[in-house]
Amino acid sequence: MRKLIAPGLFAAMTLCWMAAAPTSAGAAEPTANTDADALYKKGATSYRRRCARCHGVNMVNPGPGIFDLRTFPEDDKNRFIISVVNGKNAMPSWGDVLQGDDIEALWVYVTR
Repeated sequence: MRKLIAPGLFAAMTLCWMAAAPTSAGAAEPTANTDADALYKKGATSYRRRCARCHGVNMVNPGPGIFDLRTFPEDDKNRFIISVVNGKNAMPSWGDVLQGDDIEALWVYVTR
């Protein structure tokens, strides 16, 4: 003879299974992290190619007169974009070289 699962036990098992199962909202989170990681990697590559010679490897400032990007205010993204696009003081303008997504990737790298 077969034994039946008690209705209460079946309900508890179903709730546990539902809690452990990924939801559509939970599935979007790894994509967001993956996108942020991809932007960070792209920003790191762009930084090494274009910025490191002045701002230092891994943003370790090479000396006086160069802005230390590690201290850039995280709440001032607009200032960062304007500085990158238009240049500032001795820093050249990168507006003709970098697209919006390139600048966004640099921002993620600098502020992470």
